[in-house]
Amino acid sequence: MEKLGVRSKRSMIRGLMFSLVTMLVLGGFGSKVFPVTPAQAQTPAEPQVAAEKPAEGQKPPEEKKETAPTTAGCIMTDSTIPIDTGHVSLSVMSGLSVYPGTFNQSWRTISIHGNYYTYFMPVKLTYGVAKDMEVYLIAPFVNYWVNHADQSISVNGKTSANYAGIGDLTLMGKYLLCPEGDVMPAVSAVAGFGSIPTGHASHLNPRFMGVDAIGTGALTLSTGVNLYKWVKPFLLYSNIWINSPINLNKMTATASPEPVRSRENIVFNLAAEYPLSSKFVLLLEMYSTWTWSNLLPFQATQGYQTPQTLLGLMPGIEFLATDKLSLEAGASLDVLGKNGVKKFTPMFMATYAF
Repeated sequence: MEKLGVRSKRSMIRGLMFSLVTMLVLGGFGSKVFPVTPAQAQTPAEPQVAAEKPAEGQKPPEEKKETAPTTAGCIMTDSTIPIDTGHVSLSVMSGLSVYPGTFNQSWRTISIHGNYYTYFMPVKLTYGVAKDMEVYLIAPFVNYWVNHADQSISVNGKTSANYAGIGDLTLMGKYLLCPEGDVMPAVSAVAGFGSIPTGHASHLNPRFMGVDAIGTGALTLSTGVNLYKWVKPFLLYSNIWINSPINLNKMTATASPEPVRSRENIVFNLAAEYPLSSKFVLLLEMYSTWTWSNLLPFQATQGYQTPQTLLGLMPGIEFLATDKLSLEAGASLDVLGKNGVKKFTPMFMATYAF
């Protein structure tokens, strides 16, 4: 009996040892084949949901088309897409022009015979009157002055003068003719009054040495087209306008100096925006005006807003402060010109959408 009991105990010990070895071997091998990550160990796996298939006869949902990023828009180049119906936006620009010289008939820069400066602050009010249609009004405040004028233009020994007032108003309408497509750009038509002669342009006083001529003296009929296209990552803009002025001031040989005269011209602008982030956008604009009337600077009085043959560049930056407020800063430089002044103008603009 004792031998039988000893055998039974030995058999039980052998069985337990065999089971323990088997568990250790299988456990080690299994952990190599199916490793357990800490995340899986702490959190139960979520159930896998099979993708729903569209029912027969139903089209699968269309993917949302990528849209262009939001920007503040250009400073000098007119926008293409009208604002929404019933919405209002207000833009206020502030700029200071410095005159390094004047362009002669041979496209060369010559002396302007003094230190001329202009501070201007146009206020633009835009209203969406209907679907795809807006109107806007621009009223500019102009402060024009000169100092250290040389003897060729000074009057009675005066070397400085200053004049301030409201320049010519602008009233334009815009209608979206064609929305942007995969290939085609968005196209809008513009028409209205490029200038309404509210600025001082006649009965000029010689003692102001020309700085009191802040208007065009003309009712200008303007029409043209604006273009816009998003070519990722750039947003591209263009304006092509024709401006036909009606000079309202009667020209008389006895007037000295003569009232300001305007002239027909074509405006051609290009602009590109490059978004750096959701808040900041780089801006580069090329602005140009092309005239064909032979008005020489010292044969006919030219005002601050008188169009002239000109081509310039303006780099800038935009900051989208909020969904409604945007801020822009840039500096324009007249590169080429003929029979007119040459300006360098740092500027700042704030726009608020109501």
